[in-house]
Amino acid sequence: MRNFFLGGILTMAAFVCSCGDKKNIKAYYFPINDLKIGQVYEYETAQNGVKRPEYWYFKTLDRDTALYLAATNYDHQFAVVQIRSEQVVANGVLAREYYLYEPDTTEGKMRQIKAELLSADVFPFEVRDSLGVFLFKLQYHPAVDSSSTNYVIRNRRYLGKAPDFDFDGKKYPCVRMGVREVVGNEKEGSWEAEGIGEEWYARGLGLVYYKKNFNQGKLVLESTLRARYPMSELEKKAKQ
Repeated sequence: MRNFFLGGILTMAAFVCSCGDKKNIKAYYFPINDLKIGQVYEYETAQNGVKRPEYWYFKTLDRDTALYLAATNYDHQFAVVQIRSEQVVANGVLAREYYLYEPDTTEGKMRQIKAELLSADVFPFEVRDSLGVFLFKLQYHPAVDSSSTNYVIRNRRYLGKAPDFDFDGKKYPCVRMGVREVVGNEKEGSWEAEGIGEEWYARGLGLVYYKKNFNQGKLVLESTLRARYPMSELEKKAKQ
């Protein structure tokens, strides 16, 4: 399965596809210029139909050398799940740092784990058709077993327009990204799960919807953007 994902990959830096005019879809990624003061995105996320809120805090960091988008993910209990840093380049967005948080049962606390990024493509700004594939891959050692390796391999490809997304009384045009994903563990008795799905990105908003099916529907993940607000509002929710 991993060879299938890695074989024949066309990266953002050397993207070649069939004939046709390029489409610029930069405006459909998160509004980087509007996130300098930071914004919380609240999603309604369902796992096999069980719904819970999930929160992402996005903030643009303008450095001398580059422009970055920092993203912190909180679960329904307001615990940090992951932190990532993305660099905005001329033709897309690349992952630069990725931290995961897992419970350490031996010490009874959450442990920060730095993942190793093996392929950094997150979102392309220029596309032609669905033949171009953009690869993201990371691996890390879980907190409970440093001798094993967990990995995520994700392919994205442009699929054209998606239905408009209704948000705060306004309709936003969207584009679709097809997603193929493998999550697994490398060790004796290792396991691997394959997923397939779609992501919708709205112009001026960013990611507003996704749905993924793993292992032929045994696990279904679905998420929809419900609200945006400043970090102070999330802090109020956490205190309550």
